Amino acid sequence: MICANKKENYHNNTTRKKPEFHVTYRDRVYNIQSFLKYHPGGKNKLVHFKDQILDDKLAKYPHSKSAYYLLEEFAVQHQERYNECEDLVNWDAPMLRQVGFMGDRYWKWVNLPVNRPIRFFQSDILELLSITPWYIMPIVWFPIAIYFLYMGCVPHTSTNIASKKKLFAIYDIKLLHILVIALQRILPSFVLGIFIWTIMEYFVHRKIFHLRPSHNSRLLITLHFLFHGNHHKAPLDERRLVFPPTLSLIIAAIIWQIYKAIFPLTIVNFVGAGTITGYLCYDLMHYYLHNGAPKAESYFYTMKRRHNYHHFLHHNQGFGVTSELWDHLMKTDLNLRKLDEPLEW
Repeated sequence: MICANKKENYHNNTTRKKPEFHVTYRDRVYNIQSFLKYHPGGKNKLVHFKDQILDDKLAKYPHSKSAYYLLEEFAVQHQERYNECEDLVNWDAPMLRQVGFMGDRYWKWVNLPVNRPIRFFQSDILELLSITPWYIMPIVWFPIAIYFLYMGCVPHTSTNIASKKKLFAIYDIKLLHILVIALQRILPSFVLGIFIWTIMEYFVHRKIFHLRPSHNSRLLITLHFLFHGNHHKAPLDERRLVFPPTLSLIIAAIIWQIYKAIFPLTIVNFVGAGTITGYLCYDLMHYYLHNGAPKAESYFYTMKRRHNYHHFLHHNQGFGVTSELWDHLMKTDLNLRKLDEPLEW
């Protein structure tokens, strides 16, 4: 009897339906349960419309073309290729060898979001290297930033120890004063590195990631999709919200060589540590803006709204992820709509 009850309970659990949140629009039913926490307008804007018809509401509050396109992904009678745009590719095959053949149709396709996982490579090993959980970022980059700080301090420490008696004999300088001088060199250099990152974040995002590739170049289209296009095509794909260290370490090595050619040896390590810290904050914040639920009127709350506008309304504005500074200065800032009530995710 006990075994029979366990078997019956197991059967009930396995056959239990997943939670559903149905809405209807233009006589078509959508299950948006998995979309609630990602809704750019907040979950609280949707929870009251379960099992209701949204035609009047959407007519009163028009949404972008991207929003309506994404809605189709949640249709109950879902078709894998529900329109001609998605017929351009085979979603069951790796994408990197397909997107280059789209030509002038690529730009329209990549800016119409879907809710699907994207596979880059046929090889399972390469595919695994292209996917990065968020917690890998601090594991990889935090020790590197600490190492740069340490290497920057070593010359100062050895010099101070070697010449300590001489300095005290000639100038009668206290050890605390020596440490203050060191900090005066470390802190400004570290902040400079963070500042440089904000410039890189903005201009790389705007001038490289959002540079429209030539429709005649398969290589440029493929590279655009690899670096950033995939994120705009599948913004809900949590696996590709941070940059894979396998590629970013190579880019960092190139930038490090440029840093050594530009900055004096006395500060180059501190500047490098600051830039790495800025980059780490950027990747983690980007992940949080897509998946987190910041409190109303907080800094993260404002930045999440801006980033949602960037994805679903204005692809050519709001390039800053961690800061609005350069969007203000370069006239690409976003005007956020005033709300009757705060958004909740």
